[in-house]
Amino acid sequence: MLSAVVLAAGDSVRMKAIKPLMLWNGLPFIEHICRALRQAGIDSRIAVLGRKHKEILQAWQPQGEYIAINQHPEDGQLSSLRAGIACMEKENFCGDLMVCLADQPLIKAETYSAVLRCAAENPGNIIIPRVPRIGRQPGEPPYKRGHPIIIPQKFVHLCKDGPLDKGLHWVTHHPSVKIYDLNVNDRAVIRDFDTPESYIELLAEHKKL
Repeated sequence: MLSAVVLAAGDSVRMKAIKPLMLWNGLPFIEHICRALRQAGIDSRIAVLGRKHKEILQAWQPQGEYIAINQHPEDGQLSSLRAGIACMEKENFCGDLMVCLADQPLIKAETYSAVLRCAAENPGNIIIPRVPRIGRQPGEPPYKRGHPIIIPQKFVHLCKDGPLDKGLHWVTHHPSVKIYDLNVNDRAVIRDFDTPESYIELLAEHKKL
């Protein structure tokens, strides 16, 4: 069984607010993500929260999501991922792992489904969605990679073993892994919101709809 782990434990220092609870279209970011995962048919969903977990759970009602707490979010992305993996193992979910970010509320359910299909068609590969790079500079690759990323079960151990300061990049660039780059028609896979300016831009776009 594949499990989706939503990384929502960061302190949101640059945003100066609790990012999972930022509102867009009337719902908090974390609910947009979990709702899209539900629509994509992913039954095993784990939200990894950090120091603001009490505030988040007071404002957001999980709909079947498991909750894991990262006691040391300052240790970075891999520390949150390990908290999610520990929750998976506790619940006996031992399949592939989908890594999602709590500040990417615009990703469509169809995109999650496309990544899932790609993983089923390419077993044993880490699946990374990508879109064409706009304003490409000399020397830059033509595509930009994003999330969600699917890590096959056989590579999950790398998430446990990797140096915390290297993050998920260490896992996806490990010499033992194989990467399948999936072209998607959803630029939200590379778009996150981690500053007040980016959030204001999102709200302005919504008003134009």
